[in-house]
Amino acid sequence: MPQSLDLNLLHTFTVVYRLGSITAAAEALNLSQPAVSHALKRLRQHFDDPLFVRSRSGVRPTHLAATIYEEVGGPITQLATVAEEKTRFDPQSSTRRFRIALTDLGEAALLPRILRVMARSGPGIRVVAERLDITTIGARVASGDVDAAIASSRVQGGIREEILFHDQYGCMVPGSLTEDDGKVRLEDLRRLPEVRVGESAGHKAITDVLARIGPGVFADSPHVEVQGFTSLPKIVGECGYAAIVPINAFRELARADDVKLLRLPFTSPSTAVWLMSQRESKGRETYAQRWFLAAIRDALQVGPNEGVAATQ
Repeated sequence: MPQSLDLNLLHTFTVVYRLGSITAAAEALNLSQPAVSHALKRLRQHFDDPLFVRSRSGVRPTHLAATIYEEVGGPITQLATVAEEKTRFDPQSSTRRFRIALTDLGEAALLPRILRVMARSGPGIRVVAERLDITTIGARVASGDVDAAIASSRVQGGIREEILFHDQYGCMVPGSLTEDDGKVRLEDLRRLPEVRVGESAGHKAITDVLARIGPGVFADSPHVEVQGFTSLPKIVGECGYAAIVPINAFRELARADDVKLLRLPFTSPSTAVWLMSQRESKGRETYAQRWFLAAIRDALQVGPNEGVAATQ
């Protein structure tokens, strides 16, 4: 299709096609009927086809018009919607509220970075951070109950998932523990009681790591199971436990506690951190949602060698 074809003409075409009436299309587009007729005349000349023929109820499309609509109807309508929404949503003046689901670790380690990026172009935007439950988050995202979620486990279902960054797991141990060149000793892993975050927090990869370690290191069931991450430094430092954690996050969050982070005595497993949002086919993404998701990506997507400061 030649580049000289005005997208506004195609937008007029899609509205006439959907409504089957030049009069109704003119009203919907806030244009005069002569303006719509003129737009169709230009399109007829361009495609060398009448495109629409009169009928009792208005106009009906030709075969070529139906073919054109199949190709451009959806994208043109969405572009027009985004353009219209862009005029209504100005992040600089908006006070719109977005909802994002995070673990407690995500709130502590990721949310500040997201808020700093959002403040640059949306100083009045409000954010509600809700606690992530991996067993229900897929349905909440798909329904639009939350605008976005960040997790280290994928969700089966009709939502969009994209990788923000990768993180690795290590072992948090009491600060007094003797280390082996930055690694935790295997005998200490076997000896120390374990505190583990439950799978509802979305870190199923921790369970997978422990399964790969094999019997005789950590027990199948931990000594203590908690539902969040931020209590781990206190439990490890004051009670002498060990915990498998996303190591880059705790480099930032555990500095003030009597704990240290050590590499595992085997190849450190990696995990992807996922951004979840509604699929466009399930609910058209608005300009405001695009802006919010772009701010999250801007805040959290980093290069492979930049040392991620946090995981969800």
